[in-house]
Amino acid sequence: MRKIIFGGSFDPIHNGHLQIAKKAKDILKADKVIFLIAKHPRWKDVKSEDNHRLEMLKIALKGISWAEISLVEYNSQADVNYTYDSILKIKENDDSKLYFLLGSDQLELLDKWYEIDNLTRLVQLVCISRPNFLINRENLEKYHVELIEEEISPMSSTALRNLNNMDCPKEVLDYIVENKLYFYNTLSSYMTEKRLNHTLSVSSLAYDIAISNHIDGHKAYLSALLHDIGKEIDFNLQYQYVKDNYPSLVDSIPRVLYHQFYSEKIARETFKIKDQEILDSIKYHATGRENMGVYEKIVYASDKIEPTRGYDSSSLIEECKKDINTGFIDVLKENIKFFEQTNKSYHNKLTDQCIKYYLEGDKHESN
Repeated sequence: MRKIIFGGSFDPIHNGHLQIAKKAKDILKADKVIFLIAKHPRWKDVKSEDNHRLEMLKIALKGISWAEISLVEYNSQADVNYTYDSILKIKENDDSKLYFLLGSDQLELLDKWYEIDNLTRLVQLVCISRPNFLINRENLEKYHVELIEEEISPMSSTALRNLNNMDCPKEVLDYIVENKLYFYNTLSSYMTEKRLNHTLSVSSLAYDIAISNHIDGHKAYLSALLHDIGKEIDFNLQYQYVKDNYPSLVDSIPRVLYHQFYSEKIARETFKIKDQEILDSIKYHATGRENMGVYEKIVYASDKIEPTRGYDSSSLIEECKKDINTGFIDVLKENIKFFEQTNKSYHNKLTDQCIKYYLEGDKHESN
């Protein structure tokens, strides 16, 4: 039997980890991939408690028949866990051919690994290349490391923690929110609990709508997570930003809607979001505009009909899940109706353009 040992802090596990494991399994024709969760990583400071990392790993691997979890290091009482000692422990009850999977960043450090020469006699080291990492050819040859050069996701745990990318099993994202880990704490530093609960509800709904429409749910989730990030920033800062950057809109849009522009600024400058579809979905989530992209429609609709709004939006939610293009138009109509019934004005330059584009004539049918 062939088994791959995949060590890591998994802080948290994400879809990049799963993709690497599956590619390595297929290429090496292995029967199992054993996820060896590190308790005290030598070159990393973990950001969440051990029990959370383990629980998220269990959630992510549930139902994957070829994946197992090793608790050799997790249950260890040692101050430092060395891979060599862990492999010796695993081999006590397993005579399988073992491969040890490492990233190109760890390949660079192999000279510093404890008992590295003896380790290479116990396992076949395998390096899978990662984007933007150079391969240390000297160590590759010196330690007889097998190289897997495949296109893999640039996703990282750091990216998820820092609100740069949400490419992670949805159940793990839900666990992070429920236990107030990682990006939850970042979001809570920008907004009140009430605003944060709304944001998380919008994000979950945006994910579900995107998946139902066969669109990237993680991208929709991240767009929605950041859509109100600037709403509770000092209003004078919002006003000055709109005045400086959108002078034609400063007097034609209600001040309460300035936050959509400032939220886009924070997403772009603070969280380094470069995806224009995400940025646009944040920038126009409150007003809408003409010729909106699919993620713009998803975030706009999700913001208006998420369940904590306090009215029965179930039929609109189902329509959006069925077809976001027609569902978005229904939400737009319903939003206009709400303003008319409450004698509030909904007119502004961008919203009027949106209404004209989608509700006047037949243009919306092909969009």
